[in-house]
Amino acid sequence: MRIATLSDASAVHTVRWVEHFRARGHDVRVWSLERGPESLGVVPLPAPPLPLPRVLRYPLAARALARDLRAFAPDVVDAHFVPNYGLLGVLAGRRPLSVAAWGSDLLLGGRRDPLRRARARFVLARADQVLCDAENLAAAARELGAAPDRVHAIPWGVDLARVRPLEPRETGLVLSTRMHEPIYDLVTVIAGLAPVLAQHPHAHVAFIGDGSLRPALERLAAERLPAGRFRFLGRLAPDDLFAFYGRAEVYVSASHSDSTSQSLLEAMAAGAAPVVSDIAGNREWVRAGEGALLFRPGDAQELARALARALGDRDWRTRAAAHNRRVVEARADWTRNLQRIESLFESLPRVRGA
Repeated sequence: MRIATLSDASAVHTVRWVEHFRARGHDVRVWSLERGPESLGVVPLPAPPLPLPRVLRYPLAARALARDLRAFAPDVVDAHFVPNYGLLGVLAGRRPLSVAAWGSDLLLGGRRDPLRRARARFVLARADQVLCDAENLAAAARELGAAPDRVHAIPWGVDLARVRPLEPRETGLVLSTRMHEPIYDLVTVIAGLAPVLAQHPHAHVAFIGDGSLRPALERLAAERLPAGRFRFLGRLAPDDLFAFYGRAEVYVSASHSDSTSQSLLEAMAAGAAPVVSDIAGNREWVRAGEGALLFRPGDAQELARALARALGDRDWRTRAAAHNRRVVEARADWTRNLQRIESLFESLPRVRGA
């Protein structure tokens, strides 16, 4: 197949997605307003001559994209994130169009921001296929006007060969891998960690990721957490990140909204016991006390109690790790799930032709 992928080329999810389909023998070309790694071979979309809000940059690139797509003649246009590249895909006018929702585009902006909601409805009504990585995201897509028979809930999943437990695990290591942005509420993570690190001298935390709040979070951690017991490591290469998952005893996330959290799946696959916020996206994968410990979003005291229990109960962590690995192997195998999406791509031209 010839696949035209429209997506943020700087996002690691885009890179993994494109690499998978290329490895399967498909001709995948990437169009993006963002820069990506050289290996991705991004076709840059034209930037406007004047600085404009991002919401306007996508429609202004539609004419150039339409010209490129006529020349490439893809079997499917594969657009990621509904209100921007999904919109660009619709405006470029090439069919069939598959749109992938990433979570916040529908769960947050698609419900709260009237303009973004209107863009989402416009795109979803015109997409030939809508891919969602969780049932709560699929429900949001249908609520916003996507035809139910065109919506498919398939988690992208985890490369089980690369994400595995390591032995021995690092005693007391708590791992946070969420981006340093408000939705992921690392302020609550730091507040919950403070009493736990004070009471458990062996415990320490690694913050992996980056974002607009990183300087403020580093200052807060320096004020609230014991010196030498926390690290901010920024973004890591995939293999280095997976090694942290494999060594950590506990994985923590205080996100206020998620579809299927890729980082949660990676932690589950690698045997790090999840301590995560009690939100719909997480409850699709774990139950309180079985595969994870849950706490109310924004409640630092509940988080602290859950972290203390997780660190103090090795037998529970062992049971949770075995349970979670089985769940991921059954439902979130990257290779198997991406092959399901590949089959949907292959069926689209025949459906449109009919």
